[in-house]
Amino acid sequence: MDLTLQLCPSPDLIGCYAQQDWDSTLVVITDVFRASATILSALYHGAIEVQPVATVEESLQHQNDPDYLVAAERNARRVEGATLGNDPEEYTRDRVEGKRVVLTTTNGTRALHLAQEAGAKHIAVGTFGNISCLSDYILREKFKSVLVVAAGWKGQLAGEDCLFAGALLHHIGERNVDAKGINDALLMAEISFQKYKDDLLSFINRVEHYARLEQLGYLPTIAVCLEQDRYPILPLFDLERQTLLPLQ
Repeated sequence: MDLTLQLCPSPDLIGCYAQQDWDSTLVVITDVFRASATILSALYHGAIEVQPVATVEESLQHQNDPDYLVAAERNARRVEGATLGNDPEEYTRDRVEGKRVVLTTTNGTRALHLAQEAGAKHIAVGTFGNISCLSDYILREKFKSVLVVAAGWKGQLAGEDCLFAGALLHHIGERNVDAKGINDALLMAEISFQKYKDDLLSFINRVEHYARLEQLGYLPTIAVCLEQDRYPILPLFDLERQTLLPLQ
């Protein structure tokens, strides 16, 4: 199987990849701390869908709709007026089952919208919590290329997102698939993952976003976001409905 796997280290750089054959490319949005895990948790615990929106104002429009839960975060904090923030452990079954979640975050939902604007036709959300589901889907659907878009922090590179891209490359390699066309960004991410795969925290505790989460008291969430296959579900973006739905 021929598979090209690359890393876009910031959503602001996705225009550099616009020459992709979008019909045969899967774009994987990853925001390890914390939007990817939040989306996975919501769908895993029974939410009907997660509708990513660009602005806080769009999310708050659903405040009085009993079928929706408003989830909004900026600068790692829950937005005033939102029912939920961007912490996967908030999304328990008794809160989200049977609900539609409208979500906006500082980086993750922004990355998804930028990918769509660039022309991506197949978009999934991936992180450590669903790495096996994601790998299985990539190989089963026989995509010619996979582009991991690291959500980063306000356009800047985030080490944890790039580390996940290295983990995905390693995970696919364990399935006896030799990915081709690896770009330099992914090469460096893979080297980092290979070095720290047995102790991810020794890498993570040096990244910038670790310090932000520590300051806000969110360190327990880091272990949740790094746990492999915690949420065995794959969110796919429905272009027509503009929402994330679990793979059936």
